[in-house]
Amino acid sequence: MLTKRIRKQIEWHFKNYQADAALYEDRVRDIVDAGLTANYSGVGGGGGNISNPTESKGLRLLKLDTERTWATVVRNTFIAFQFEPEHKVMVELYIKGRPLKELLCDGLWETTFYRWRDRWLEYALKWARKFNLL
Repeated sequence: MLTKRIRKQIEWHFKNYQADAALYEDRVRDIVDAGLTANYSGVGGGGGNISNPTESKGLRLLKLDTERTWATVVRNTFIAFQFEPEHKVMVELYIKGRPLKELLCDGLWETTFYRWRDRWLEYALKWARKFNLL
């Protein structure tokens, strides 16, 4: 069931897809590049830290998986509607950030837009549930 809260949450991820994807890539790069030089002053007991740097990086990357999954939900939704007439509206609204009023002035009927939007969000909701995000 697509409630108002869930609709707003999914649309937030649609509107912030590029920033989320860029932030995820930066974080991955930081984790992978961390610790590439030897730290000889740190020889000895590390307390409760994981001694294997590869394992430590893997665990840190696993924590980022939720963000990646939201980006995957958005990407999968855009791909699913790629050859549909509403794809252009999706790109204009969520990627380019055009206001809905401008899209309605371009000849798009309001009822058509809301019917299309419900289809996109229902599809994204299915992916979000598949990845246990909602």
